[in-house]
Amino acid sequence: MKIPKFSKPVWVIIGIGVAVLAMAPLIGLAHFTTTTPRFCQTCHGTGETADVGIPSDVHPDYGEVGCLECHAEDGGHFVTDGYQEGFKAEPDRVSENCKRCHEEMTTKNDNEGFKYNVHDIIFPHEKHFSFGAQCADCHRNIAHDLNINQTWRPRMAYCFQCHPSTDPCTKCHPDGSIDFEQYDIATLIPPPAKLPETRSADIAQATFEVQCGKCHAIYPPSLYTKAEWAPVVDRMMTYTGANITPEERALILSYLDVTAPE
Repeated sequence: MKIPKFSKPVWVIIGIGVAVLAMAPLIGLAHFTTTTPRFCQTCHGTGETADVGIPSDVHPDYGEVGCLECHAEDGGHFVTDGYQEGFKAEPDRVSENCKRCHEEMTTKNDNEGFKYNVHDIIFPHEKHFSFGAQCADCHRNIAHDLNINQTWRPRMAYCFQCHPSTDPCTKCHPDGSIDFEQYDIATLIPPPAKLPETRSADIAQATFEVQCGKCHAIYPPSLYTKAEWAPVVDRMMTYTGANITPEERALILSYLDVTAPE
């Protein structure tokens, strides 16, 4: 077979074309094998990394919503920029990807159409975005909720990253909208009616509203046994700075004596 005689520039072009054709399958294979949730789980599903990937059914089509949909840069730039730039967990990256599907939330200031809002929380999304809040600041547990019973909902502790603990509960929770006992929210600090009668109703209400969010969002009674709760309460009061009286401490422990497991 006689090799055609081409000029040098033509051979260069042919060589580049052959190289591209040879690399295309390799790039495609690398893309296919390293952009699936299964590949991510080889590190993030072992429990040895900070973020453990936990499947979540909060998205109705979760089978089609994987790691890339939230963590990859739009346009697949990880091929040219490398995985460190292509995949990120920073709130700004994840939040931008949230908006690709949930853009309507950026201008929403009411609760209409919420799929999950069992506590009837007043949450003006547009206002929060205008102050620079990111989706992941509140919704970070969407696909990484390590609790056995996944909640998907924002933790109250996230709210207190920006909102002072002196904000009353009713600023976000309308009066009468929540059955606190049912959802383990009003558990550690009893409702005002159970506070000592020596304190006026106004002071009792203020104390309840100021301090409830420091503990109720993260410490349900089932977390510890009755015997374990007393030292936990003392450490928690020191950690959160909650200023309770000995009488209130006794009431908390008496409440836990009824609600906590043996």
